[in-house]
Amino acid sequence: MTSKQEQAKAISNNIKELRSKVNWNQSKLAQESGVTGAALSKIEQGERVPTIVVLKKIASALNVEVHELTGEQPIERSEQEERNLEFYRKFKSLSDLDDKDQQLLLEMAERLKGLTDK
Repeated sequence: MTSKQEQAKAISNNIKELRSKVNWNQSKLAQESGVTGAALSKIEQGERVPTIVVLKKIASALNVEVHELTGEQPIERSEQEERNLEFYRKFKSLSDLDDKDQQLLLEMAERLKGLTDK
């Protein structure tokens, strides 16, 4: 197996594993990532190494970092950067809420921020 084939297989396995963790089928991942179903199928079959743009789309949809798809070593981040990332990962689904609920949560966050700034 060539290096490119090994890379394709590793990415394929990682995407399938991460997709199954969120209980999505290929169609759902294609829809959420904006990658065509045909392209995603080829990637998951290990037939194609995706471009960085496609990797970023898939990673964003799965709410993971690109290195988690490629199997490479993670980028070193400060503790604060890690906390920020974790916050955004956990609360990414807030954008799915209706405008009224989003506004309510924003107001609550502002009140909490005011309490912690004292």
